[in-house]
Amino acid sequence: MAAVPAAQPAAWLGPLALLFWAVQSAYAVFLLEAINYIEHYGLQRRMVGGRREAFGLMHAWNADALITNSIIANLQRHSDHHLHAWKPYAELEPLPGPQLPTGYAGCLFLASVPPLWFSVMHWRLDRLAAGPAPAAEPGRRTASA
Repeated sequence: MAAVPAAQPAAWLGPLALLFWAVQSAYAVFLLEAINYIEHYGLQRRMVGGRREAFGLMHAWNADALITNSIIANLQRHSDHHLHAWKPYAELEPLPGPQLPTGYAGCLFLASVPPLWFSVMHWRLDRLAAGPAPAAEPGRRTASA
């Protein structure tokens, strides 16, 4: 049955159309899987009573890159997408969960160079595991302030 949609462009436009369709389909599957990998890399849900804990703010990477969010309808606001699945993508809000170093385009590049990806992301995972930085004393400036 799946051969019917593939045969229609080939019959109508020729074998080059079939090749284009196959390559485009393979690339679409690659992008879907690569983005899924990036969106959840290294974040784990604990087992509670023999079941995975409910999805929370810390279980997906977010990115608030304006250009990419404009092109892909705020999909990079991934935690809000999981926490509020009924929301239209255009209404997703930025949440304070784990943040990717760049938008999806930059992360696709980083993930295509594994040593680079691991060094960037493992540093972020280590910081998440360490917990939030202690608050500065009132009136005292920190090095980043």
